[in-house]
Amino acid sequence: MKKEHWKTARTAASCLMLLLLFGCAHQSESPGEFITISEKTEAPETVEDSVDEETEELVTVFICGAVNSPGVYELSAGSRLYELIDCAEGLREDAALTALNQAMLLEDAQMIVVPTEEEMTQNAIAEASDGLVNINTAGLEELMTLPGIGKAKAQSIIDYRTEHGAFSKIEDLKKIEGIKDGVFSKLEDLIKVN
Repeated sequence: MKKEHWKTARTAASCLMLLLLFGCAHQSESPGEFITISEKTEAPETVEDSVDEETEELVTVFICGAVNSPGVYELSAGSRLYELIDCAEGLREDAALTALNQAMLLEDAQMIVVPTEEEMTQNAIAEASDGLVNINTAGLEELMTLPGIGKAKAQSIIDYRTEHGAFSKIEDLKKIEGIKDGVFSKLEDLIKVN
């Protein structure tokens, strides 16, 4: 009888241990390994965390002129002008293809005007009549006609406007390396921006 009692007690103790063990844990996919509920539970992802991961930086740009669908478009930050032109359903047949640098990076709140070939011709005639060099449209040779501007500085002007867009005022020319107040004072009455 003592043997049976001892066997029953041992079985009951084993069952109790199993109940306690299975009540506080469940078996993982790997046999023989247990994970407690507190280890398995993770903090729920907050709405803010999921929004940050999905938020993409955008730029809003207005394009008009010789495009098929002028308007305001949102593109990913780092987009280039040719991508904006695609959004605007391409250039019209009369667009001046060489008027804009299509590889230019877009900036937020930027306005792009695509001129026609006729407008470019009229602008060239008007510019020639006033004798001023437009630093936003002048080529290498025309820039080199300015006092103190050699080939290297002329190329720097072209490179700067290609990378940063058109000059908004003539004083912006001083942002070019090698063009300080002294050189600028010789140029200011000979140059213009559109």
